[in-house]
Amino acid sequence: MLRGLYVAAEGMAARQKAQDAIANNLANLNTTGFKADRPVFATVYERQLYRVEGTRSQPIGTLSAGAIVRELYTDLQAGALLTTGNPLDLAIDGVGFFAIQTPQGIRYTRSGAFQLNAQGVLTTREGYPVLSVSDQPIQVPRDAEIRIGENGAVQANGVVVGQLQIAQGNLLKDAEGYFVGVAQPVANPRLVAGALEASNVNMVREMVRMIETIRAYEAHQKLIHAHDETLAKAVNELAKV
Repeated sequence: MLRGLYVAAEGMAARQKAQDAIANNLANLNTTGFKADRPVFATVYERQLYRVEGTRSQPIGTLSAGAIVRELYTDLQAGALLTTGNPLDLAIDGVGFFAIQTPQGIRYTRSGAFQLNAQGVLTTREGYPVLSVSDQPIQVPRDAEIRIGENGAVQANGVVVGQLQIAQGNLLKDAEGYFVGVAQPVANPRLVAGALEASNVNMVREMVRMIETIRAYEAHQKLIHAHDETLAKAVNELAKV
């Protein structure tokens, strides 16, 4: 009886974590370059069941104590390219990430919404310097005409002043939405200037996932209620026998 309560409670906790991931995806529906997180469910505390006949036993399957969210993985599917016409807006057509310098170290992002700060350094909208292939910020002379080529070469008045670092590797998303890990340069990156990569979150699909998760949560909730009623009857009725 109590095992059923634990199974239902584990299921509710797992659906709550999944719901949090879905809510975060929807909150970043319009975040440039955002990649959605997906929950991976797994069974917990599996036990082998046996059929016993006399002195012999035979395995007949397994019995678990419910489901948990084993991990959240990031869906790296590319988002749609949105044309902006801004020469400092960049999108990566294919694999790879832009490298940026943050107070926590080098991070990677698919968001190419860049700008120039007062010193002429190419930065993100948050003010983090965008790095070149030599892990250095890219500085552009003041009032220069800027053009960023398909291969990531940054030109000021026709002169190359830096080469954007486009890297790929075993990267994990951090709490700020950036990616961190060991990365290697992409051999032949292709950039699209004057465009941004949209979030890869599909609102309709996320809403469907949210409804499915809520219904699963409610099913576990009803199961706990049913166990509670059964236990109450066992306590109250058996005492009268």
